[in-house]
Amino acid sequence: MVFTSEKICYDKIMKKLKNWKSYLIMLVIGILIGAFLFFGMVNLNIGQGEAKVTNTTVLEQLQSALELITTKYNYSKVGRYENSLEINGWSIPLTNKYFILTYEGEAQLGVDLDQADITVTNNKISIQLPDVEVLSNTIDEKSIEVYNESKNVFNPISVNDYKEFAIQQKEAVDEELKQKNIYETARQNTMDAITKLLNMSETIHDQYKIEVKFKDAN
Repeated sequence: MVFTSEKICYDKIMKKLKNWKSYLIMLVIGILIGAFLFFGMVNLNIGQGEAKVTNTTVLEQLQSALELITTKYNYSKVGRYENSLEINGWSIPLTNKYFILTYEGEAQLGVDLDQADITVTNNKISIQLPDVEVLSNTIDEKSIEVYNESKNVFNPISVNDYKEFAIQQKEAVDEELKQKNIYETARQNTMDAITKLLNMSETIHDQYKIEVKFKDAN
């Protein structure tokens, strides 16, 4: 009877051990599945959070910060405008008109990003730019001060005279930009600004080499 009783106890213990083993195995499997799902979701979220770099996303990033890519040239000028009525190329006496004024303006030089060629490979972003051009050249109307102007009743000063004067002055500034090598400065500024701007992205900074060139330089 003792033997039988011991056998029954042994069977109960073994049964409990088997049950515990089953529970333990199930627990381990559950933990592994949970860990797999957890890390799978983490990796998925990381993958989704990391923006894919394409030529389109690069262009959008540059266009959103176009102001930072331009080079500004501020100027102060003294200008004189003079005109008279003519007949067959001859000036009519007593019809001369003129004005002298000072003004300030700003020219912005940059590139047309819509004409840029952008190529993105596994570890390189290559950008081919059109040449620098004057994007805007504006005279600040509030800065204009008239120092002298004629009062000719035969040929009074008109709004069109001021418009013609503004066109002439802007053309003179364009020529000045070329003579002072401002275009070359703007080219270098553009390349530096684009490189720094793109490197602000961690993904681009860590994974890509950036190459910026002008098409005419090839």
